[in-house]
Amino acid sequence: AYDLHMWIGSKSSQDEYGSCAFHAVKLDDEYGGVPVQHRETEGYESSLFMGYFKPAIKYQEGGVASGFNHVEINDYSSVKRLLWVRGRRHVRANVVPLAWSSLNKSDCFVLDMGNTIYTWNGPKCNRFEALQATVVANDVRSNERAGKAKVKKLNTTKQLEEFLGPMVGSIAEGEPEPSRGSHNAKSISSCKLFKVSDDSGTMVTTLVSDKTPFKQSMLDGGNVYIISNKDAAQIFVWKGKSASKEERQEAMKNASEFIKQEGLPSHANITVMSQFSETPLFKMMFDDWQAINAQKGLGEIWSMNKIAKVAKVDFDASTLHIRPDLAAKHQLPDNGSGEVKIWRVEGSDKALVPKSTHGQFYGGDCYIVLYSYQPRGRQEYIIYYWIGSKATADEVTALPILTIKTDEEECAGAATQVRVMQNKEPPHMMMLFGGKPMIIYEGGTSRSGGQTEAASTRLFHVRSGFTERCRAIEVEAKCSSLNSNDSFLLITPTGSYAWAGLGASDAEKRECRELARSLGAATPKDVDEGSEPDEFFDILGGKMDYPNQPRTENDLVPPRLFEGSDASGNFVVEEVVGEWSQDDLNTDNVMMLDAWSGVYLWMGQDSSANEQEKSQQAAEDYLNSDPSSRDSSTPVYKIQQGNEPMSFKGFFQGWDHQLWAN
Repeated sequence: AYDLHMWIGSKSSQDEYGSCAFHAVKLDDEYGGVPVQHRETEGYESSLFMGYFKPAIKYQEGGVASGFNHVEINDYSSVKRLLWVRGRRHVRANVVPLAWSSLNKSDCFVLDMGNTIYTWNGPKCNRFEALQATVVANDVRSNERAGKAKVKKLNTTKQLEEFLGPMVGSIAEGEPEPSRGSHNAKSISSCKLFKVSDDSGTMVTTLVSDKTPFKQSMLDGGNVYIISNKDAAQIFVWKGKSASKEERQEAMKNASEFIKQEGLPSHANITVMSQFSETPLFKMMFDDWQAINAQKGLGEIWSMNKIAKVAKVDFDASTLHIRPDLAAKHQLPDNGSGEVKIWRVEGSDKALVPKSTHGQFYGGDCYIVLYSYQPRGRQEYIIYYWIGSKATADEVTALPILTIKTDEEECAGAATQVRVMQNKEPPHMMMLFGGKPMIIYEGGTSRSGGQTEAASTRLFHVRSGFTERCRAIEVEAKCSSLNSNDSFLLITPTGSYAWAGLGASDAEKRECRELARSLGAATPKDVDEGSEPDEFFDILGGKMDYPNQPRTENDLVPPRLFEGSDASGNFVVEEVVGEWSQDDLNTDNVMMLDAWSGVYLWMGQDSSANEQEKSQQAAEDYLNSDPSSRDSSTPVYKIQQGNEPMSFKGFFQGWDHQLWAN
């Protein structure tokens, strides 16, 4: 599966935009028309695009010619720039003039002086943006200075005078960040569906419907269609499988014309997709959408008593082209059969991990995973550098430096480097361990002389991804850790059990047995949910509630996570893209989890009273504005941090009950 993004700088020329669009069409043809194309404009990028750039997207001044400046290696003394950092989850860092007039009291700034990088936080900024400014500064140090610069905080305006000269006048108050991510009830009222055809010999555009939700039968595979959403500043283009070459190639051009015809702002996002590669947001414009492999005969698919989680299906390579995903799609460069080397970070150095323990990761460690493969006979490399959730700050800091060193020593600087946080491993990384599940131990370390002794009773949560590769996370050995949607391996001094929830996939059941072999445990007894022997629950400390309602298979509505905040002055709701985990629950704000059968409002312990009040209305507006004719009676659950019900925790693999206590 592919996403192809065209990015338009605010100062780019019309000729440059035309050239960019031309090359996008060529790339689309080269990949068989499969990629979903996106037009992004500076400052108004989609959440999907922003999700690629961590910790922030950085805008540079000037055109491409300004980048061809000779610099001495390891000499950063000539670097002098000021970065204006904005955003809570999707962070933007703009280069602004190095002057007092660029500062304001509401935002955060990074003063990059080459060998030393400073952060300065406006007195009225929110603490989450202050944290993001520090993250951006650390990122500049690690990725632009090879870890050789220092990061310091400026606490007063007096300290700024050393770099900006004497202060003239006063610092501006600043303005609230625009609420691009907010939801409102009118967001679909302006949707229109148009047909684009050249059947008559000339390109003709006709209105099909201006009433949502649309019907899938309105789409004909022999033509191209455009959905224009004026209020959301968004254009969708659907290219039928049998549409003419001219219709398909003119799709982006016609969408650009629609921006003018429909009175949309010039920064409107455009998404172009082929038949069978539809995005979830497009499909939700239709109230009767059925995928070509949709399951039938299971009764009401939107059953209100089901937990909405991603459907479990066997992996089929063809589904990469027809099964969409809300997250930024991870590419699969090959099948994972190349050569793998793994190092564990130890202080400021690294130690080679024995091949016998490949795929086993400890939450207290950091690792460097080097993958070598030869597509089309050419040697290529990928380095995944993995950060354990309980790793020390020193090793987290040393990790990117050692990654760069590994790239230079092992790959001549030619590797693709991928930063991976624990529990957010991309599918390809999970395919590198010879068909064995990826194992993540709760904490501790595997380093020589420091191994953490395993508990006598251990419980592993096994969940598969769309490649059928499984991740096994060690969780607390209690009944409340179980989840009917997955499989679990319980290891005891006297034997082991492979527990299969009602919604577990065949891959998860198989991987439980493979996991037992990898850990040297006894062959597990198969235990199906509902048929457990008494000793099973006795080992787990007694029977208690756990998430126990698997949902029916449906690939249209995977769960969605949103974050709500009033830090900008307006209440803004933004989607959390990518594979999210418990760490994405921001205690400063309110989170909204759309589980289709219900909507959860999670109140962070430090969220404001206004955020909590506004979130209820936001949830109602969200349901009312859903283009798929969402049932307005869908229940909305309001829950407090630390008091999450099992039905909520079940969406987050390896829920850590002590995360916020620590």
